[in-house]
Amino acid sequence: MRAGMFLLADRGRARVHRHPLVYVGVFALRAGGIGRAIALLSERAEVVEEHRAQYMYVIRSQMLNVMGLRTRVLEEGDAGGGDAVVMIHGVGGWAENWREVMSPIAHTGRHAIAFDLPGFGETDPPGDVAHFGPRDPFYPRFVGALLDELGIRWAHLIGNSMGGAVAYTAAVSQPERTRSLALVAGGGVGTDVAFFLRLCTLPGVTTLSRVFGRPEQARDVLRTCFYDARRIPVSLYDEAERYGFPSFGEFVRALRSGVTIFGVRQSVREHWVALASRYAGPVIVIWGREDRVLPVEHAAEAENVMPRARVELIDACGHLPQVERTDAFLAALLPFLDRAEAAAAA
Repeated sequence: MRAGMFLLADRGRARVHRHPLVYVGVFALRAGGIGRAIALLSERAEVVEEHRAQYMYVIRSQMLNVMGLRTRVLEEGDAGGGDAVVMIHGVGGWAENWREVMSPIAHTGRHAIAFDLPGFGETDPPGDVAHFGPRDPFYPRFVGALLDELGIRWAHLIGNSMGGAVAYTAAVSQPERTRSLALVAGGGVGTDVAFFLRLCTLPGVTTLSRVFGRPEQARDVLRTCFYDARRIPVSLYDEAERYGFPSFGEFVRALRSGVTIFGVRQSVREHWVALASRYAGPVIVIWGREDRVLPVEHAAEAENVMPRARVELIDACGHLPQVERTDAFLAALLPFLDRAEAAAAA
């Protein structure tokens, strides 16, 4: 018997980056004569510099101390200009998951910011924390501390995949600092959890992935994130070994904070859903219609949690709208940001 399972995640000193799109790390486990492949999907790849040559901004990279953790932050645009737009990658991903949209956002006069969550990319691991709580939740505190370190009073929060759950918890924890909330194929809004995700909460998974993992299998797993695999750049696979594969341990720890082998930890979900009314600001939900990782039906569940949400579905698009259909993604996001700022100024 052989089963293949795909595990989602979601893309120091100043330096210039090339444009990455999406990235995936893959882990294969074989135990007891049964072959199991557990794949950690992350979002990153690189495209040529001229892809966004019309934008004159340069991404700045720096390492900041946030809650005692060395944290890698990417910024583009004028920090003293318009509103900050803070983008949060999915589990297993890193800051460059948002690179394709940072320049267009900065071009509107806003301050585009993306960062590596603790334990991912180049940010230090957080250690023994309750990622989503419900008691003393780590992620919303970390987002708030990052804003403090950057000197930002409020920001638009955007999260993809698990980053959507991080953005949501930050918004309801500190609504006064959240100008708007955008959930991009956001995790945590649905009531179901796929079996392969629940399986990854079992003891020993991390050790087995280190022993039997084969990062070269990323090519097959990556295709599950895209509706059109021709959009995947060849350079994506090198990034798998750099960031995605080593982050699997932190992925498991973050997953266990809200999920068990039996499904969602109801105490965690009920706690956060009950707080939805704390945030009364603008909400948009953006989803690819052909998402094979978190099906588009989850968008309706997000609307149930936050009835004020505006839902935008993108055709011919998988789990990474900001990568696969960048123009359609921006066509939904930028007018939303304009409306949110106009409402705040009214």
